[in-house]
Amino acid sequence: MTHAGVRVMPQDSGVEVRLRGISAVDGNVAWASGREGTVLRTLDGGRHWQAIHVPQADELDFRDIEGFDAETAVILAIGPGEASRVYRTGDAGKTWQLALQNHDPRAFFDCMAFDGQRGWMLGDPVESRFQVRATEDGGRHWTLLPDGPAAAQGEAAFAASGTCIARIKETLVVATGGARSAIHFRNDRQSGWKQVASGVEGGSESKGAFSMARIAQSGDFIVVGGDFHAEKAPAGAVRFVATHARASEHESGGGQTVPKPGGVDAGFDAMPLPATPGYRSGVACAASGTTCIAVGPSGVDAWDGAGWKPVSDIGYDAIDMVGNTGWASGDGGRIAHIETGD
Repeated sequence: MTHAGVRVMPQDSGVEVRLRGISAVDGNVAWASGREGTVLRTLDGGRHWQAIHVPQADELDFRDIEGFDAETAVILAIGPGEASRVYRTGDAGKTWQLALQNHDPRAFFDCMAFDGQRGWMLGDPVESRFQVRATEDGGRHWTLLPDGPAAAQGEAAFAASGTCIARIKETLVVATGGARSAIHFRNDRQSGWKQVASGVEGGSESKGAFSMARIAQSGDFIVVGGDFHAEKAPAGAVRFVATHARASEHESGGGQTVPKPGGVDAGFDAMPLPATPGYRSGVACAASGTTCIAVGPSGVDAWDGAGWKPVSDIGYDAIDMVGNTGWASGDGGRIAHIETGD
């Protein structure tokens, strides 16, 4: 289907399980993951998807995947206790390293984000703090950071599309829901986490902010979410504008403008957007232009800078873009190639 310069082209994944993990490497290479230990890879733009076996993982639910290239990927399994794991391959899935396994019955892994070889993984709160783990070597080794964001009672993250944590330039950002729906963020040049309301309604365990995506090359990002028990109910969407990026440009000095150091007072201003037509579990933005695409079980919409335009009434759970192309994945083994006109 085509609308507002966006094309959604369904493909045959060869599987029927729900696929909530998707990672676009380039216009030809992508990885996907899902239930029953499913990992898929394409090398030809999605014309063919190859199923890749992960030993002793047939009962795992792989909710997030990060593909670095055609040979290298990191996958995250969710679940209580030891079901929460991270695996890594560097040989196209011929072998897998169990890079991390949770042994704390209170912990639950949710999502990952990478910036080159640096990566971060978010887990639900333990002792009133979200767990954030970091890697410096592409997911081979992980370290639990001592100062995750403080969580309100009943606040949690959603392992719905692998996009509840994001890297926005020099800032690590976390989206949450449940009893409190918030955006937690920490700039590299600051100490400690800050927190603001997400602008997406929370208040119950099924509601909140589910997904974030950086807008083009800016320091801004978009947030979508809603209530997964009300898939067709309109849901809040918000653009967060980086205040440190604007404030760092210039300040007045002696009758002339001079550069002002940025990053010290890093923060974001929330700019509410029109509601999405339904609950949206994933969002991704084209690398150029203004187009962002939100997906959910009830459909796909494109943001064109003015409003949400319906693109498809076929539902998907997750989306990832590289350049101005990408893929969406969802229930029933559903996969689609995405192209934008940007």
